[in-house]
Order: sequence, then C-alpha cells, then structure tokens
Amino acid sequence: MAIPEPLRLIRDALREDQALPALGQSVAMVTKMASGESDTVEQLAQAILADASLTHRLLRLANSPLYRTRDAAPVTTVSRALVLLGFDQIRTLALSMMLMDRLVENAQSRSVMRDFGQALGASAVARCTLQRRWPACAEEGAIGAMFRNVGRLIAAIHVPDAVAAVRAEVGDGTTETAAARRIIGRSFEELALEVVGGWGLPVRIEHALAPCATRPLPPRSSLDWVQLASAFGDDAGRLERRHGLQGRDRTVSALQRRFGDALDMDGEAIVEVLEQARRDTEKLAQGLGLAAMLGEAPAADPDDPPGGLALGAGDDGDPEGGRSTMVAPRATALEQRLLTSVSAVSQALAESRGIGRGVQVACEALREMLQATRVVYLARDDAAAAYRPRAAAGCMLADLRARVAMPVQFAPDLFHAALARGADLHIADIGAESVRGRLPAWQTLAFPKARGFLVLPVMVDGRPMGFFYADREVANAAPPDAGQVEAIRLLRNQIVLALRTEPAAR
Repeated sequence: MAIPEPLRLIRDALREDQALPALGQSVAMVTKMASGESDTVEQLAQAILADASLTHRLLRLANSPLYRTRDAAPVTTVSRALVLLGFDQIRTLALSMMLMDRLVENAQSRSVMRDFGQALGASAVARCTLQRRWPACAEEGAIGAMFRNVGRLIAAIHVPDAVAAVRAEVGDGTTETAAARRIIGRSFEELALEVVGGWGLPVRIEHALAPCATRPLPPRSSLDWVQLASAFGDDAGRLERRHGLQGRDRTVSALQRRFGDALDMDGEAIVEVLEQARRDTEKLAQGLGLAAMLGEAPAADPDDPPGGLALGAGDDGDPEGGRSTMVAPRATALEQRLLTSVSAVSQALAESRGIGRGVQVACEALREMLQATRVVYLARDDAAAAYRPRAAAGCMLADLRARVAMPVQFAPDLFHAALARGADLHIADIGAESVRGRLPAWQTLAFPKARGFLVLPVMVDGRPMGFFYADREVANAAPPDAGQVEAIRLLRNQIVLALRTEPAAR
C-alpha cells in the first residue's frame, strides 16, 4: 500500500532534522529522572544547565510573580529554582520547554503555537485529575498527556494543510482519529508513538501514550491511572480548543460520556478540573513570557475558536518585555514570615548533616502558620520498620520518641491511606463516625486531646519517607487556605530536596 503523501513528507522531514535526535536524548534523560531511574538534584540541575535557553526560561519562571513576591530576593541559580518550583514540576516544565524550543519556536506559526498551547492545557488537565485521585503519579500523567501531542505538533509544522483538512472533517462530525488516518496516514496518537518510540522513554511513560478504549474501564493500578488521565487530558485539550468557553457544555458532555464512569467524575467535577487547568496554564504561560490569552480569539485567525487558549510568540527572553501586565503585590506579613521560614529551613539543612535541624525549623514554621496545637515530623526508619518522631513543636520530642511508632507495613487506617496515595489529609473532626474506626491506636494514645488534624506526606519518587502531623484541640477548624497550601509546598520541597541530595540523611 502506498504511503500517503503527508506521512511521507513528515517522515522525510524527521530524517533530515538533525536537531531531533538531540531532542530525543535530552527528553529521555529528563524523563528517566521522572521515573526514578536517575533522581538526584545535581543530575537534574546539570541537565538543565547544559541547555542555556532552558536555564533562562526556568529562572525567568522562578522570578515571575507566580512564584516570587516583590520583596523576595531574585532567584539566580537552578538549585534555588528547584526549591521554589519543586522537583517534580520542574521536570515537566523542562520537557515542555524542550519541545517548544526544538519544535515550536522555529515553526514561526501562530497555529503551531496554538497547538503547543493545547499540549500545555492537556498536560495541566491530566495533572489536576491525578492530583485529586492519585497525586504521586500526577507529573507522569502530565508528561504523558503532553507527549500525546507530539504527533499533532510535528504534523502541524510539516504538513499544516493536511492538519487543517483533518480539523475541517472533524467539524463535519468525523472523529479526529478517523480523519487523520485517512488524510495523513496515521492518527496523531500513532504518529506520536512513531516519533517518540526511539527516544528511550521509561516503560511507564510509553504506556501512558498507548491508545485508550472508546469507553475505558476503571483503572486498577497506578499505571492505568496515568494512561487514563493522559488520554483524558488529551481529549480535554482538543475539545476545549475546538469548542472554546462558549461551548464548554459540549466539551464536558463529551468527556463525561467517554471518561465519566472510569474516572468516577460527574459533570461538576470535570468543570472544576478544566477550570483549574485553565488557570494553571494561563499562569504558566504568563510566567514564561508567552503572552497567554484567554478570551475571545482574533477573528482573523480561523484556527482560533472563540474562547480558546492562544499562545503568542515570546519576547526573546527579556524579563520585562512580555505582554503580561501581572504585578506582584507587596508581600504581606504572613508571606514575609513564610519567606523567612523557607530561608531558615534552607540554612538549617545547609549547616547540619542530615535533616534533623531542617525538619525542626519546618515544624515550628508550620505550627505558627497553621495555628496548630502541635506539629510532629515522623521519619521513616527502615531498620525499625516504623515511622518514628524526628522533630516536634508544641510538645516534648523525648516523650513522643518513647511512646510513638507507626509501622511501615500498611494497615487500613487513615494515616497509611494518605501515605500510600501521597495525598495530604485534613480531618476536621476525629469524633465523626466515619473517622473514629480508622484512627490508629498510637494517635489516640499519644494525642488524646486532638480534635482535628493534618497529615502531610513527604514523598521521594512515590515512596513515603516521612510525614508531618499537625493537630488542633478544637473540632471543625478550616482546612489550609491557598496561601497556606503554597507555604506547605515550599517547606516540604526543602525537605524533599535534602532527602534527594543526601540519601544518607534519611
């Protein structure tokens, strides 16, 4: 059977593109870090520093209003950027920027930039979906959804007329997969697998790119969750671009028909994920100086449906030259205390061997910020097969060490459930009937006056290395607000980075 002309043109262009093998090597290196095959801070920092453009963009993002208040010191090193953005998120950002730098920017096409915006949106949807259901796999899902768009991006760069024809047929009721196979010779998913198949990606990421059933079954493992969320994100990005905000109901209806049962998400939950992903994508694009636009698209561009996400050309890296008009507010007193706490934790970790002093400072900072009665950090002790108190604020550590030990072996209680999923847990009232039977004996004996608590896992490559426990002696206290959640993220990132950098400190 003769190869369709668009597919032949794509393959010829890929063979002649000398930059693509280098891109594949860089992507494979960073993606393997995401799978835990290579996971030190130094290795990731070195991979980023080897690419001047990537280094510049990440430092720009770390210095944007999204991550740094006006009164905070500028971020001038990749290591500091890792602290602010987080190890997992920075890997995903690095991959997306590699794709943009090597594939998208040279295309000089608004339509291709829109395709890249669709990829960012798909990635954000997958991440937001997994953060609700399986947080430890959120970044793998985000990477999978982004790579699902590689085929669409490459086709848009090399055979734009064929891609436009595919979209025209989809508008007439044909599925994108059927139209792409007929016009190009491969679906965009199949083309993505053909392109990235030689990049040496980890098995989990390759599985995330596999086609998903028309009506998928509920996932049974973390691998299934990553694949399902990646496919959900890809569909969401495509439908959001096609229908825009004005057609959001049609997008939600289509997503619920296909994925609702498998993901156990109703229309309201899907809308919440789409809205959060939209906000995250807009902030990210603004931080990168890509002039993200949400709202009515210019009528002169037929490829931009009303209400879709458009990403314009950047500003050549000038920190002040983007079209974003976001201005960082002056840091509040709480933010100043947070910044002081983050700095104190960083200094404590740098000046001492191990993480003991660092987690002690973090406990004190969390207690003040959350207005908790007490905060305890329990570290994993593999020799004792238990989590044991390592630092505390608001109570005597020596007394806790003599009385508290939570077995590493899984038990059907709330604490082990939170650690197994890598998810923060807020219990407003431990007297609730649904809660009482799932509390471990050590918690009720050690903290008899507690009426509500937080469990904040510290995860390294999906493995719990410890957790912060914070409680109050009043019931029904409010959960952490957005500012407190961000503070928790920053403080926890410090501890995770220390554990990655100095495994012996665990």
